[in-house]
Amino acid sequence: MKVDIKKLPKSEVELTVTVPYEIYKKWEKKALEDLGQKIKVAGFRPGNIPEDVIRKNVDADSIKTATLDYVLPQTYAEAVQKNELQVVAQPKIDIKSFVEKEGNELVYIATIAVMPEVKIGNYKKIKVARKPIKVDSKNIEETIKMIMDRYAEWKDADRKAKEGDRAEIAFEGFDEKGEAIPNTASKNHPIILGSRTMAPGFEEGIVGMSTDETKEFDVTFPKDYHSKPMQGKKVKFKVTLNRLEEKLEQKLDEAMVEKITGQKQSVDDFKKRVEDDLKKEMEGRAQQEHDNAVVTEIIKITKADIPDAIIDQEIGAMLEEQKRRVQQQGLSWEQYLKHIKKTEEDFKKDHQKGAEDRVLARLGIQHIIKDSKLEVDDQKVQDKIIQMVAQYPKDQQDKARDHYLKDGQAYRMLKYNMAADKLIEMLTK
Repeated sequence: MKVDIKKLPKSEVELTVTVPYEIYKKWEKKALEDLGQKIKVAGFRPGNIPEDVIRKNVDADSIKTATLDYVLPQTYAEAVQKNELQVVAQPKIDIKSFVEKEGNELVYIATIAVMPEVKIGNYKKIKVARKPIKVDSKNIEETIKMIMDRYAEWKDADRKAKEGDRAEIAFEGFDEKGEAIPNTASKNHPIILGSRTMAPGFEEGIVGMSTDETKEFDVTFPKDYHSKPMQGKKVKFKVTLNRLEEKLEQKLDEAMVEKITGQKQSVDDFKKRVEDDLKKEMEGRAQQEHDNAVVTEIIKITKADIPDAIIDQEIGAMLEEQKRRVQQQGLSWEQYLKHIKKTEEDFKKDHQKGAEDRVLARLGIQHIIKDSKLEVDDQKVQDKIIQMVAQYPKDQQDKARDHYLKDGQAYRMLKYNMAADKLIEMLTK
């Protein structure tokens, strides 16, 4: 078998594979044996039908297809292995010449995406400083207030609206011609004034209104507003205040603590618990931001001619991740796309650059881990697995342990992530 290799742009390779007549005939014989097991011919048992009889009862195209189903995978795999190619996607096969008579050769071209060559700048110069974490009394008080607000009680207010009030409104938006704008109307819409959940200027327009009052005011949407049709748009809103409520005064005492936590606890203990939880949350967020900062620096010094197939795979992974997040929020994918006014193709286009960065980051990290010999021994991985499994309920621990069987995908990913953590520390000031 002859294999000619031609390198193409974007880390693709073109293999021209020439399969000799003898090899083709060997696989044709195997294909005929399989066909002989499937067809029925009077006077013959399946599997004992002579080759010439099979050819008379099966059309030539079916024999050719059955033969190619053997020849192509076998010869392609041999060509890839012989030339030590790191293939990253399914090949595109283009058959140039078929075996039509004795002595003919099968010639086909396999265009494949391969692992790109990675070039890294001087990664040893990367030193990203950690941002200090500080939980002060203001953070704690704000968090406690936010928690208490979830348990707030409200009563109707007979006065003008002010920030902090809970309002129920009806509204509709109109353009400069006075025509109603689609998707800008709502009835019995709840809102906390000052929560900044609406477009800038909208909640401020309600402040000062009285119950049953109707008011018109203009709102100019930000240029980066999440809904593209509304970006930078000036809208005249007609708003009616249907109901106004004010929050009853709250007091942080042991009764409130029990209401929040479901257990008797002193106020000081509750504050300490909030402080500890807040510190863990801030540390986790800061670590994520720090990791992202290091990865951004790695991307900057990583060069690779990434094949489109890898980018497409990454976009597909990002699409599935987003679908899972949407599902967890109780929405269907179709509802989500309708809400953001985009198609799935729009999503893929919007995430092209993000996919490229993710692939570059992964290639850069893998290269540096290998170059720096940042190995993680199996014992440390096993210790980590024991630690992780212990966090599961007793009845789920065996299943969790099986998930991380050695040399499985989850095991390899955990080992890679542990090595990446060591890399982050190496590139931290």
